[in-house]
Amino acid sequence: MDALNKPLGVLVVGVGFLGAQRAAAAKALRRTRLVGVHDVDRIARSAVAARFGTVEFESWETALERPDVDIVVVATPHSDHAEIVSRSLHAGKHVLCEKPLALDPGDAFALAKLADDSRLQLATGLNHRFYPPVSDALALANSWSLGRVESVRVEIGHAATSDFLQSWHTDMALSGGGTLVDNGPHACDLIRMFIGEVVSAKGYVQSAPGGDPRCDFEAFGLFRGHEHVTAELHSGWNLRRGYMTIDIRGDDGHLRVETAPWRLSGALRGGRRIDRSYVARRGLERLNWIRYGCEGSLLVELDDFAAGCLGRPRQGANGWDGFRVAEMVQAVYDADASGEEVLIKADMDFAVPPSTHRREAAGRFAVRS
Repeated sequence: MDALNKPLGVLVVGVGFLGAQRAAAAKALRRTRLVGVHDVDRIARSAVAARFGTVEFESWETALERPDVDIVVVATPHSDHAEIVSRSLHAGKHVLCEKPLALDPGDAFALAKLADDSRLQLATGLNHRFYPPVSDALALANSWSLGRVESVRVEIGHAATSDFLQSWHTDMALSGGGTLVDNGPHACDLIRMFIGEVVSAKGYVQSAPGGDPRCDFEAFGLFRGHEHVTAELHSGWNLRRGYMTIDIRGDDGHLRVETAPWRLSGALRGGRRIDRSYVARRGLERLNWIRYGCEGSLLVELDDFAAGCLGRPRQGANGWDGFRVAEMVQAVYDADASGEEVLIKADMDFAVPPSTHRREAAGRFAVRS
């Protein structure tokens, strides 16, 4: 951080599992200062406020009036995102919102446009971009080390516990969907990072036996990109292992990303093998939890966002990325409902700034040894 720049004040709205980690990141970084936290759960917000020695706000609306709040981090249930982000932008605050940016793609589009029109930074919380094996795989793909990327398959999710299934994640009024809304945005974002924009989707979703039929327990998506590139998505709350795996196939190589634990393996152009287990980085990740109380990708993502608020280049997902992801998720739902392939609108239909093609992003993710 430049000496002339004071740390940016951060308000965290929603201090559940991820929100508490967001508060920890804001407390830990040099570019940021944790101004306060809000949650509708008084006990939860008091506990997090006490843990980090910060102010607890009974009302996030009142907190927006604080002149020392520069950034609002939104980590509430999904149904609240659009309103809180909109109100925060109208109050002149930069916003980092957990995925999904909004449940409705039209709302996500309006938020991205509002941020641009207001000259404010808007980020969608898609921190998986910053997982070491993911960022390395992106760098290798962008440098043509696999040749032309022809297909990508992402599997993401977990084995849902009984406590999880009784949480707000399965309450449709709060979540707006199941695993596709909860885990799927990360997969959709990474699909775009590897193959560029998608133009159509097919999909199938299913609920848990005896569960709310509107809440998907498992989801499958098949996306078509330009030049016959394809991508598959499988999101579930019934996965026995993983958290996320990515298989990338090029015409001259292939990669496999694993995240539990971190690993990157495969073959590159010319037959060179690659197998990275990230032992040292995994040790650093454990230290992040001990020292700060959050995973490292959240530290990197917030620091990247704060740098963007100070006028520096960013690597993280912006509002337009959040809009695109919302479109992809909705397309899978629509394809399931109709039984037909769903076309995804082109940039020109929404006057969206040209999206960054994966080849144009080549310099954004440096390969780590």
